[in-house]
Amino acid sequence: MIQITGLSIARGSKSILKQANLTLFPKEKVGLIGHNGAGKSSFFASLLGELPVDAGNIEIPQAWSVAWIDQEVTANDTPVIDFALEGDRALHTIRQQIRHAESSGESAHIAHLYEQLDNLDGYTAESRVATILHGLGFKPEDLQRNVGEFSGGWKMRLNLAKVLGSRAELILLDEPTNHLDIEAVLWLAQWIRQVDCTVLVISHDREFLDEICTHTVHLHGEQLVKYTGNYSTFERTFAERAEQVDQANRKASAEIEKLQRFVERFKAKATKAKQAQSRVKRIEKIKLIETYQVQAHAEIPFLEPHKSPDPLVVLARAACGYNAEKPVISGLNLEIRPGDRIGLLGSNGNGKTTLVKSLVGDLPLLSGDRVEGKGLVVGYFAQDQIESLDMAATPLQHLARVDRQATEQQLRDFLARFDFRDEKVRQTVGNFSGGEKSRLALALLAYLRPNLLLLDEPTNHLDMSTRQALVNSLIEFEGALVMVSHDRHLLESITDTYWRVHAGQVSPFDGDLEDYANLLKKESSQTDRSKEPAKATQGQPTDRQAAHQRLKTLRNQIKKIEKQLEECTAQRQLADTALHNLDYSKPDTASLAARLAHERETAHRQVEDHEFKLLELMLESETLESELGL
Repeated sequence: MIQITGLSIARGSKSILKQANLTLFPKEKVGLIGHNGAGKSSFFASLLGELPVDAGNIEIPQAWSVAWIDQEVTANDTPVIDFALEGDRALHTIRQQIRHAESSGESAHIAHLYEQLDNLDGYTAESRVATILHGLGFKPEDLQRNVGEFSGGWKMRLNLAKVLGSRAELILLDEPTNHLDIEAVLWLAQWIRQVDCTVLVISHDREFLDEICTHTVHLHGEQLVKYTGNYSTFERTFAERAEQVDQANRKASAEIEKLQRFVERFKAKATKAKQAQSRVKRIEKIKLIETYQVQAHAEIPFLEPHKSPDPLVVLARAACGYNAEKPVISGLNLEIRPGDRIGLLGSNGNGKTTLVKSLVGDLPLLSGDRVEGKGLVVGYFAQDQIESLDMAATPLQHLARVDRQATEQQLRDFLARFDFRDEKVRQTVGNFSGGEKSRLALALLAYLRPNLLLLDEPTNHLDMSTRQALVNSLIEFEGALVMVSHDRHLLESITDTYWRVHAGQVSPFDGDLEDYANLLKKESSQTDRSKEPAKATQGQPTDRQAAHQRLKTLRNQIKKIEKQLEECTAQRQLADTALHNLDYSKPDTASLAARLAHERETAHRQVEDHEFKLLELMLESETLESELGL
């Protein structure tokens, strides 16, 4: 287990933790939460030994390997599959030793090395890592491409794949969903739930945290407070504790006030002096409990549009893309009308951003017509929106460029609504955090009073409370909006309709995000079955000895999953029985019912995951048995 005792760390003059304690047990999936600037990434740095500890101890078992996401990729000439395999350090070392031994003819040593390779599941490594890469959105033909051919966002996915393929005992993930689409986020959540190691995740995606976390650690008030359960459970528990603290403090304050009145009244009277002094000591002993405060968030208000044409924008017989010979989307006929609230679904590379840019007018159509309604005002937030800000300019200067007629006070008043106040409006943007830059970019959009908002991943740099502020504002927004986001809470809260961008077409999706997740599972299963005969050419062992070894591994994994499935099914049945037998006449039954319902839901989710994994393993096992004639 990981044992943290009396930990104090600081960044310069800013204290991050002070005498903090925390225990993490093997295989726990832990969400690390806290407002932007609380020090979550600094805490990760201290776990990795990159940030000096001022006091206290961090004890991680020496036998544990630790994996984390690098922020840079330098191996540009390395094939994707080889780059991802390097994350498994033990396997990478053994393979290097085998290559050296084979070149030098050390036959006796080679046999021992191959035995070690088998113990590390080396024969299935390519297949295992290829599955991870596929889950993160890479196509089969991408695996032999060089890393340098991919954009920055895809390189971050490669770094994530490297970590997931590491087989480390402790995995640290800092905002792993930022460069992913919904499809990859859903896959990653399933992977984390099933992996047999301890995972510590920093994320502001509440749906993601709800799906993966067995525990939540709140970095708050320079302490690490651990809660059992996912983010929603933490939120309820935190609110309950805050209410309890508030009640206790109100009671203590009333007692202090009563005692203080007695002291003031009788401190000058000799006959009451002793009692007054006693009450002074009593006042000194009463301590108010530190208030539980949720970090206040900035507002992100969008003003009512001046007017809205109907329709706002129309694409007719349109083809979108960058090459007339190979359009990304074709046969497009759609219109955006006032009040439309549309979420775009589809994996990265299918054309969601291309469609948004075509709607904005930034990307000319390859064919067809784009017609704007008279009075259309577009507010467009691109994926790289904050990079378009002038890092040497201040918020005041940015807004003055939008409206040269406004007075400084008018500009200050508007920026204050987005929590840019006092000297903050005169600080250069280059010194802002990612969240502050995003907030400023949204403020510049809001000032235009758009009647059509086109938002492409607007939450990547926003913390939980600011994301909720954006949700609240967009719910009240009176114009139309089209959104691309991997944040399912945001999509579910503000959109009414989904369009799926897939295979060069845009079509309405009649369902919610749960239906979409089920569709993806179904399509993935069909794709996997269609590729079964070709598995031997995609990194699977081709000789009979290796195939027998793979079959042995599969059978062991099937037995393990079957045992886990049996245990989870039993846990679910126990929870069902307990819920059925509850006596609701007792006062504490409601809280007990909530706990049992959570346990039942957790067990049910694990049953579904194990059943899905078992099916995959059985299909592969049957295919190998057929090939071997067993």
